[in-house]
Amino acid sequence: MKSRSFYRYSWVLSALLIVSIAAGCAGKAVNATTAPSAIPETSAPPVEATTTAPAASTPAPVADQNVIYQDNFTNPASGWPEEKFDNYFIGYHEPEFYHIEITSANYKTTVFEPTKQSLGDASIEVKVFTNSKKTSATGDFNYGPAFRRSGDNYYAFTISPRTKKWFLIKSTPNALVTLAEGTDDKINDLDTPDTLRVDAQGSNFSLYINDQQVGQATDADYASGAVGFYVQTIDATNVHIHFDALTVKKLAAVQVSDSGAATLYQDAFTNPASGWAEKKFDNYFIGYHEPEFYHIEITTPNYKTTVFEPTKKNFDNMTVEVQAFTNSKKTSATGDFSYGPAFRRSGDNYYAFTISPRTKKWFLLKSTPNALETLAEGTDENIHDLDTADALRVDADGSHFYLHINDELVGQATDADYATGEVGFYVQTVDATNVHVHFDSIAIKSYETPLVCNVKALALNVRSGPGTSYSSSVFLSKDDILAPVARTSNGEWLKIQLEGKNNQGWVFNSAEFISCTGAVETLPVVTP
Repeated sequence: MKSRSFYRYSWVLSALLIVSIAAGCAGKAVNATTAPSAIPETSAPPVEATTTAPAASTPAPVADQNVIYQDNFTNPASGWPEEKFDNYFIGYHEPEFYHIEITSANYKTTVFEPTKQSLGDASIEVKVFTNSKKTSATGDFNYGPAFRRSGDNYYAFTISPRTKKWFLIKSTPNALVTLAEGTDDKINDLDTPDTLRVDAQGSNFSLYINDQQVGQATDADYASGAVGFYVQTIDATNVHIHFDALTVKKLAAVQVSDSGAATLYQDAFTNPASGWAEKKFDNYFIGYHEPEFYHIEITTPNYKTTVFEPTKKNFDNMTVEVQAFTNSKKTSATGDFSYGPAFRRSGDNYYAFTISPRTKKWFLLKSTPNALETLAEGTDENIHDLDTADALRVDADGSHFYLHINDELVGQATDADYATGEVGFYVQTVDATNVHVHFDSIAIKSYETPLVCNVKALALNVRSGPGTSYSSSVFLSKDDILAPVARTSNGEWLKIQLEGKNNQGWVFNSAEFISCTGAVETLPVVTP
């Protein structure tokens, strides 16, 4: 059996390298009138305390020329403050953490790196977790990296491990504003680290959790500033956060380490002025659902509609990825429907890759002026239920289409009729009388030739997991081609897609057994 290479998922994380940091926060009350949805209004608005950092000692050497700042918190002399206040305390938690503990509900604080570098375009990555033994057993809180800080003005990318929500927050002297938010069920529980990353380029921010992009946002108000940490309690009465590592890199270095795919178009739907249509018709309506969605609602069964991106560009070979989910509160309790990205549209001619969250089915559809044809279909139990976003991706390479759901290749199809066209959204009711779909983001990138590997061994086991203790039911032979889609954190095992099969497997990554056309370090890291 020969395996063929498919497109690999190309989001890539910078390695954990690490940075020194010192305190700063202005002690002012925050106006809760525009507070993020993660922060309920209370009688006592959040307060940010101020600390003054001691002069930093000689920082740890930076071996990588692309690293701007790093600290893994093994050296208490690197300049981070150690202070205790009425509502919180900060300092080293030896042997390898920096901690922030807040001891009251409805409170927030920040700490910024001691050199006070003012950074604009950069990639900021933080490894962080909650110490459950020193955190109240109930109540919500959030934490993460803060960046582009000047006084009370800064952004913060935070997660809540108890609600599995994430937020991009904007702080001003008078308010906290949520620029973007979402849910990621892969956010780890207490005591297990998450890796949070922000790629800040001009007014555009790309947000990652554990090597997977979860959202995007745009805001032009703060062009540069200091980098640090943010922690906030909501109704939790005590929280203790361990920051394990911080890395700030030149953004260009991160972009080069990615697949190199150029972004042709993207929208996170935080700006209603970006041009997408807002209309109401007899059977459906379309428009912005603030603060961060574009929605399509159909109000009758057996109906379909499409909406295409406002620039009306024609795309041929490309990757299109859409984050979308069903709003259950505005969708009928019974009945089937489907939705997803539409592409290569000209008039009534287009393709659409759709999912049905109620039946767990997916479809590749082909529309003509006279019919709607199914080119491929299948079942994926990993399709989420209503109210939880799925990432739908199509890699269009000539007449070949590779279909992905939540970073897993689920199918492929071939059709040569439509070579180019517009990209947008498709929603269809079957017997559901009402459906309301939220599109969280869309990204269109240039198509990149995938990473492929060649089998050198006479026989190579394909195992059910990354280790010799996992069973093996498939063997590859010398000169077989395999398609790696992910790797373990140390790169010793590669997850591959098998041609003609819906399943995936793992192979040992040794130069004696396989050779690859590119760097496997660019593959996303997954845990089985």
